Amino acid sequence: MGITVRSKNYSIDLGYTGFLRLRTKVAELTAPDIFLHYRRLLDGRSLLHEADRKKFYEEYNKKTEELDRKHNGEMSDILDFLYESDCSGEMDVKHCHSIYKVIKDYDDNICYGYAGQRDCATFKDFKRLVMDCIDTDTIMKWW
Repeated sequence: MGITVRSKNYSIDLGYTGFLRLRTKVAELTAPDIFLHYRRLLDGRSLLHEADRKKFYEEYNKKTEELDRKHNGEMSDILDFLYESDCSGEMDVKHCHSIYKVIKDYDDNICYGYAGQRDCATFKDFKRLVMDCIDTDTIMKWW
């Protein structure tokens, strides 16, 4: 089971790990402090005791809000993208514009989709999908 991300004319398929790597790359391209904070998200998953996890996520969410204020709300759309559910999410065209602004000059040779597949999703595919949402005035969805 994985994630399909879709625009009007394109779709990419990724595993949950590939989607996490993709969003981590978006966080890295956004700002160093947002990137470092986003990477900490995985730390909460390894906490065994519920009370420890609860405390971690309360502090984590507080720090996320602090970062949003620090950046004067200019990164709110990116933060929305980073923290939207893995299972079912969508971003409107305004969010896609913000995402594209951050990712437009980046490319790599990393397989974010299923390695070995002929149509393995790359960052270039993700950029094309985001641009398609902007060009066609449609939302980006994933499930």
